[in-house]
Amino acid sequence: MQRKAFKIAIFIFFALAGTLNAQQVEQMIRSRPVVFSGNLDATTIFYNAGGIPNRYLPFNYVIAGSPVISIYGIQIPFSFIIGKQQSNFVQPFNQFGLSPSYKWITLHAGYRNLTWSPLTLGGHTFLGAALELNPGKFRFGAMYGQLNKATVLDTTQSLYFSNFSYKRTGMAVRIGYGTEKSFFDLITLKAKDDAGSLQPGHKAIADSMGIAPAENLVTGYNMRLSLWKDHLVFESDGAFSLYTYDVNAPAIQDSAYEKDVERIGNITKVNISSEVYGAIQASIRYKTKNFSVRLQYRHIDPGYQSMGAYFLNNDLENYTIAPSFVLWKNKLRFSGSLGIQRDDLSNSKRAKSRKVIGSANLSADLSDRFGIDLGFSNYSINQTVKTIRFADSLKVVQSSRQFSIMPRYMIPGLTLSHTITLAANLSQAKELNPARADSLNNDINTNNYLLNYQLNFVPQQAAVFISLNHTKMKSQFLSDGNMGVTIGGSKTLLNNKVNLSASGGYLLSKRNEEKGRIITGSLQGRYNFYKAHAFKLNAYYTGNTPDNPSTVYPKFSEWRAELGYGFSF
Repeated sequence: MQRKAFKIAIFIFFALAGTLNAQQVEQMIRSRPVVFSGNLDATTIFYNAGGIPNRYLPFNYVIAGSPVISIYGIQIPFSFIIGKQQSNFVQPFNQFGLSPSYKWITLHAGYRNLTWSPLTLGGHTFLGAALELNPGKFRFGAMYGQLNKATVLDTTQSLYFSNFSYKRTGMAVRIGYGTEKSFFDLITLKAKDDAGSLQPGHKAIADSMGIAPAENLVTGYNMRLSLWKDHLVFESDGAFSLYTYDVNAPAIQDSAYEKDVERIGNITKVNISSEVYGAIQASIRYKTKNFSVRLQYRHIDPGYQSMGAYFLNNDLENYTIAPSFVLWKNKLRFSGSLGIQRDDLSNSKRAKSRKVIGSANLSADLSDRFGIDLGFSNYSINQTVKTIRFADSLKVVQSSRQFSIMPRYMIPGLTLSHTITLAANLSQAKELNPARADSLNNDINTNNYLLNYQLNFVPQQAAVFISLNHTKMKSQFLSDGNMGVTIGGSKTLLNNKVNLSASGGYLLSKRNEEKGRIITGSLQGRYNFYKAHAFKLNAYYTGNTPDNPSTVYPKFSEWRAELGYGFSF
């Protein structure tokens, strides 16, 4: 499939190259025929653990590169990753793709992803080919490729059913007009599963799991309108999705819909498992030099999904307002948002919920040396019972609040500079249902405090720091916390060619009545030479020593080392 997609891309590339006018050809001839640039990184990883099973491979390697070939000014970028895996290689490259472009023409081949709108083709990786044309204000795009591979089941594992899927292919077309500031696009995507893509014997497993080959047709729009020198911006995208959950399900036997089914059936599969969903998002933003406010509305039907997007929250309707401003020559900065969200749009659930989500962040530079950052967020949910069969104890009535404060003080200097930072983060998740509060207390309180001091030796290009931290999480059944110190430093040598940094930490931990000690250490080094070459060496260590080791809280140690080489060309 990769080879086929690559041949298609090369064929289209040269076909389009033949349509260039004489002036463009002359400019291309004057350019250097072939220019090769990019970077290459190779890393070997060593890992070992004692007292616990290995969480990583004892030895691994990763080779990654992003070379770019420029042929007479036409850039053809590549990307690839090669890594050692526990299973055999199916192909030499885990990921491989290219996106050559010239003027207003862009081609994509191999593993690529495109985002035309979040409700239609929204960043899903595909293996295939695509073409985008943007001459002037005309906007055109087309893609075809494989969205999912058929899952190869590992029956030796107890969870071999997870992420089961058929082979899925899709195509999409976008037609629009405008610029990046103001445009309107129409987008259509069609995708379907290959019912014959499963391995022999796996069809019965799929049937028992209720997983059937599906088909999807999505049609939508995406737009942006900028007015008054971009002070006022309106954005919106919406779509309808016709999703057939089982292409082998019986046909619709209803004379009232016979003509509609026949007409739509010429485009996509329609039967009794087919459902139609809608979604729309819209926002308007007003912005000046020191102030902005954004109003947003979103409505997504229950069950809405697109095979061109990995995941979409559905069954929701929300309203959001998000103001922000700066004052006193940018010394005071504020941003915040407040939203109301509800679900059960189809009125079919036993209980519906209403959520209030708010956040605010304030940053102030009170002097040249002293500043403070404040943050607050609140999330609450309240379910309304719609049936007497819904027990009060099952209602979700909760609130979650988080508050943070971080004062900072800096003393600059030509030889020495000092930075002191104090951070406190307090969060609370509280149960507000009276029917549950007495019998089952789900309240969780988490407090985190950090004091950091850093001393910079400016001429020597070196720094040292010390951090004190304390974390505590408490609930009805668990009390977990730790406190300790971390010391580290960094140094630059040989005219910035060598960068070294190291740190070590000692923590006292306590989980319920179990106490212990945690030791951490890290070392990073990088050597840049001949401008384009670099070696790196990283090492990490973690040691956990409980006072009373057990299978739940074992005594263990683990370390990981990385040795790498990078080359830019």
